[in-house]
Amino acid sequence: MRWLVAAALTQSTLTYGQMKRLLEDEAGFSTIFPTRIGFVAGLLMERLQAVEPKAPLLNVLVVNGADGLPSRGAGFFMAKRFEVPKLAQFDCKKRYPVLWRENFERAAQEVYAYSQKDWDRLYRQAFKAKLDPDVIETAHDEKAKGKEHDFGTGPHKYGKGGEGEHHRLLRLWVKENPGEVRAAYRTARTDTELPLDSGDRVDVAYFLRDRTILLEVKSRVSCEADILRGVYQCVKYRAVKAAMDARHEPLIEVYLVTEDKISTDIRGHLKRLGIKHFQAPRRR
Repeated sequence: MRWLVAAALTQSTLTYGQMKRLLEDEAGFSTIFPTRIGFVAGLLMERLQAVEPKAPLLNVLVVNGADGLPSRGAGFFMAKRFEVPKLAQFDCKKRYPVLWRENFERAAQEVYAYSQKDWDRLYRQAFKAKLDPDVIETAHDEKAKGKEHDFGTGPHKYGKGGEGEHHRLLRLWVKENPGEVRAAYRTARTDTELPLDSGDRVDVAYFLRDRTILLEVKSRVSCEADILRGVYQCVKYRAVKAAMDARHEPLIEVYLVTEDKISTDIRGHLKRLGIKHFQAPRRR
């Protein structure tokens, strides 16, 4: 459940293959067959519904890597949830692909809308234990963990010298002040150093019911070349996060955040690529 809650809070999914690796590498199980993961997810969902019948269908976030959709076992839960009996048919996913995707996205949207406080409560009811925030953070890291780190990703995002103090302070300010970036983001749930399945980490992320906002931070010490790299990091983050999201064509906005004015050249790149800019005040 902690892995699926981590996926829910980052508005993403877990493939059967990823779940297999997590169970084997992180939980110490011997060989796991990906085709059996659906049964485990279903049993988890039954346990959650036993304490909260209207709990969102967390199990639908376990998907096939080839099509990004859950297996037929999820149909039983969606049929009952949305009162669409056809979804429970053995071959519904194959015979009615549009119906299947529509209801899967509907279920995923409900899961994404659940707050961390709600997940904490549900976990406590189901397992008589607390879902510690540190456990969720560990689950984020485990999902994205690999054995190789390229420059600019993972723990090496900031290069050999690590993260500079100006960058750290700006990153944390952006996380804590979404309403300063845009008033509409004031109520957003925020995260920092959000891991993506590509191995990258996004400086700051805001999560709203209808959209995700990813922000790349460049402090006052960043040169023009650094800022240009940030522009293309935004392009990458948007593409990867869209691929991770269960919803078809999710609304994902990207921002380049700087402390200084940007050049005409950078502004042109941002306009061409559909990236927004926010200049944070130096005195905060």
